[in-house]
Amino acid sequence: MARALEPDAEERHRTVPLRDTFNYVPGYPRKLVIFKIPASSYWWVRYYAAEKIYKRTTKTDIKRDALEAAKRFYDDINHRLKNGAEPLMPWTNPAEVMTFARMTTLLMESESAKFQRGQLTEISLDNMQYRFNKLILPFFGVRDVLSITYPVLDEYLQFLSKQPGSLSVSTISAYMGLVRKVLLHAARHSFLNSIPEFPKVGVEDKPRGWFQVGEYHALHKAAKKLAGNKVEWRKHSAPETGTYLCMPGMRLEAEDALIRRIEMTKDLADLIVFMVNSYIRPTDIKNMQHQHVDVIKNDERQYLRLRLPPSKGHSYPITTMPWAVRVYERICERRIKEGGVGFAIMPNDYVFLPQIENRGYALKQLQRQFDAVLEFTGLSAKGEDSDRTLYSLRHSSIMFRLMFGSSIDTLTLARNARTSPEMIDRFYAAPLQGEMNIDKLQGKRNPRPWEHSGKPNRPLDTDALDDQAADIDAPQLEPDMGARMLEVVSKRDPKLVKFVAPAVKPVITPPVEPPSDYELMLEALLNPGNRVNG
Repeated sequence: MARALEPDAEERHRTVPLRDTFNYVPGYPRKLVIFKIPASSYWWVRYYAAEKIYKRTTKTDIKRDALEAAKRFYDDINHRLKNGAEPLMPWTNPAEVMTFARMTTLLMESESAKFQRGQLTEISLDNMQYRFNKLILPFFGVRDVLSITYPVLDEYLQFLSKQPGSLSVSTISAYMGLVRKVLLHAARHSFLNSIPEFPKVGVEDKPRGWFQVGEYHALHKAAKKLAGNKVEWRKHSAPETGTYLCMPGMRLEAEDALIRRIEMTKDLADLIVFMVNSYIRPTDIKNMQHQHVDVIKNDERQYLRLRLPPSKGHSYPITTMPWAVRVYERICERRIKEGGVGFAIMPNDYVFLPQIENRGYALKQLQRQFDAVLEFTGLSAKGEDSDRTLYSLRHSSIMFRLMFGSSIDTLTLARNARTSPEMIDRFYAAPLQGEMNIDKLQGKRNPRPWEHSGKPNRPLDTDALDDQAADIDAPQLEPDMGARMLEVVSKRDPKLVKFVAPAVKPVITPPVEPPSDYELMLEALLNPGNRVNG
């Protein structure tokens, strides 16, 4: 059995402390020391109390963190001794330093488990790991989570702000959010008593672009025209000029290199209409199977009920607009026609691009086709505040309901679109302006009679109408006289009929054949150019 040799021996055991590494903790008893041993690269802590030596590794090679760990080790043992508890259990190590990197590993294991349960997408998991490796772990990696305070976080905020390429406010906020997530995970595992206060970054909302009605029709028309063709994505021979899309054989220069050929499919034209009429997200496209679609038709309504897998924490079924039914039926008819005799659509077949088994790749193909249509129509809006992507079709769907829907409330719309009223207000409805809903702004619950003219923007001379109505307002009239009076008024101005009608109250009196003096007076009043003799 190996044992430590005498201190003055030339050969020493690998677990014996290195004499020149002994360090006392300032302000604490000399019985508390930190040191290193040949068998480990970490600092160790040793404390003598109650006639017993307690020793643990700090799991850090940073002296500053080891000194802080020694203080925790000292406080923990004395607290246990004071309360009559066992000073130190063999499986506990209050001196262990939990570095930010180790805590990040534990967090990513938890997030990977969420991905396995279907609660997190692969893209989100990959983006999280990418950001940790890029700008978070290089700054926090070896730090003890207990040493991360507000000044450290503020220093990190300045570090992000000075990055080349000037990170946007929303990107900086995302990085700070991941740091908070790691510290919160540490607190839940009792490595922190509480998380420190974070410097305020602010939130800069950048809603995606949307398409107005004319642009939406232009997209659909271009997608139908390009279906069945191939387009080429090429790189200019001059590096600073970037890339461009063209039809085969129409490159600008012979030296322009080919990056990719994109095959345009009929699915894209159907997808554009379907998304605008169904509120779905692009990520729902790759998962949507025929078993998720119920066609509802009755005497009053027709729509699709989409029972899609949960997304963004929402699992409500989606009710589409009527036109989505026609698009879905057209897709099914095309699939059966392309499949040939005896072909049948199976419930687990995908609705869009079912021939591609890799659904992530299927979605990527649709996105590339859509980007090509944006380029050919000039509607991409690249470089502007609100770039347009496939997701913009969902924004357009919600905007169209807010603009053209009849008395739709945002809560119902949010539930149906699997989002929240707050997200609609901050992002989807950000472009909405009062002038887009001028009829609702100027509408009334109980409009006056002349406001039903069907021409809301045409001003009416209400004073003149009131005066004419007052002039022809009359007491009770005989039935035949009232009918002739309405006929005369309707020839003069049809709008006045509704004002004269209440005055025509029939009474039970014998009909009088010749026109009365009142009727002659009314005729003269309404037709001053035609004088009636008598």
